[in-house]
Amino acid sequence: MVILLAMLCGLLTTTCQPIVQENIQLPTSLPPTDPTLLQLQTFDELWKTVEPNYIFVEETNFDWQVTYNQFREKIVAGITNEEFNSLIDDLIKLFPRNTLIYRDRMERIHSDLQSTLSYEGIGAYISVIDDPIPHIVILSIIPSSPAEKAGLFAHDSIYAIDDNPISSEEGLEVVNRIRGTANSKVKLLVKSPGSNERIVQVTREKVIGIDMVRYTYLPLTRTGLIRIPMNGNYTILEDTLIAIEDLKNQHNIKNLIIDIRIAHSNINWPLNQMLGLFSNGNMGTIYNRQESYDLIVDTQDISQIEDIPLIILIGRDTKGYSEIFADALQKKGRAKLIGEITHGQMHNFDHFILPNGGEIFFSSSSYRDLYGNDIGISSVIPDIAINARWDEISDKDNFRHDTVVTRAELEFNQ
Repeated sequence: MVILLAMLCGLLTTTCQPIVQENIQLPTSLPPTDPTLLQLQTFDELWKTVEPNYIFVEETNFDWQVTYNQFREKIVAGITNEEFNSLIDDLIKLFPRNTLIYRDRMERIHSDLQSTLSYEGIGAYISVIDDPIPHIVILSIIPSSPAEKAGLFAHDSIYAIDDNPISSEEGLEVVNRIRGTANSKVKLLVKSPGSNERIVQVTREKVIGIDMVRYTYLPLTRTGLIRIPMNGNYTILEDTLIAIEDLKNQHNIKNLIIDIRIAHSNINWPLNQMLGLFSNGNMGTIYNRQESYDLIVDTQDISQIEDIPLIILIGRDTKGYSEIFADALQKKGRAKLIGEITHGQMHNFDHFILPNGGEIFFSSSSYRDLYGNDIGISSVIPDIAINARWDEISDKDNFRHDTVVTRAELEFNQ
C-alpha cells in the first residue's frame, strides 16, 4: 500500500518545535463545554453539507437516512470526543476511498500552521511504501537542496532515520522525523536501485518547496522526454513549452514522451492549456450534483507539435488534473499511455470548518471521459501495463534502467 505524502520531507513546517496549544492563535472559537451538544452540531453540519453535494452518491452502498439516524443515536447516547472522532472515521469508511476526509481540530490547526512553500528540511518529495519492507521513496529532489548536496537522487529509498527504521504504523508522521531546524543534521540509511545500502548525512536548510520540469533527449529514437513535476504550479505550461522548443531546436525531435508518473496536480494545474498543446475539441465532461459542462479545448499548437507521436507515462503517483490530461488524450486517440493504473484521485474537493473546529473534505465534482467513464471511480488504465515501482528504476544512463521509458521507445520503433 502506498501512502502518498504531498510534502517535501517536511514541506508543511518551518520549525521542528512541538505545538503548544496555549501559544496558538486559534482560527476558530473554542468549542462549547457540552460535548454531546457540540458533537451533534458537528455531525448535523457535516451531514447537511455533504448529503446534497457529494458527487459519488450512486457509488455508496448504504441508505443515507438510515445511516444518519444510526450514527446520530450513538452520539445522543453519550460518547467521548475520542469516540466521536472514531465514529466519524467509521462513517468515512462507508464511502469510496479518498472521497471523504476528516481532520479533527488539532490536526487542522497543525496543518494550517505548517502550510507554506518555505520550510526547513532536506528538500525532497517523498512517498511511503509498506510492502515488502516499510520505507520512504524519493519521488523528486529540489535543485540545490540539502538532499541534492548530500548525493540523494530520485528513486532512492530511505529505510532508517537516525538509526531508527521506518515503520508501517507511522504513516504520514514519518515526515516529522526527517524535517527539522536549519543547520541540524539527520542520518539516513539509503539504498539506490541496484546498489548496496549506504549512510547519508544531510544538513537541513531553509528550502523553497518548488519543483521543476525536467527534460532530456533520447537519441536512439530521436525522442524528447519531459517529466512534469510532482507539485502543481502556474509555471508548468511555460516550462513545458520551453522544454519542447529546446528539444526541437537542439535535436529536431520526431517523438515525444510526457512523464507524469509523479505529477500531483490541483486546480492550479493548467489543464486546458496543456491539453491544447496536443489536441482540441470536446475532451469529456466536468460535472457536479447540480450541473455539468463539456471540457472544450481550443488548439494552442504554439510549438507545432499537435501531430507529433505522443506517449504519456502514468503510474500510481499520477494524481489530480494530470489524470484527466492523460485520460482525455488517450480517449481522443492522441496519445498512448504506458505504465501503471492510477488511483483515480482527480475529483475536486469542497471543504469546510465544522462546529468542533475540525474540517471535512468531500468530492464535489468529477470528470467523465468521452466514453462516459468517471475516472474518479474507474481510474486511468494504460494501453500498455508495466508494473515498475519508482524505487525499482533509475534515471541514470539516460533512462536505460527505466523499463517504462525503454518500452515507450520500443513503441516508437514499431
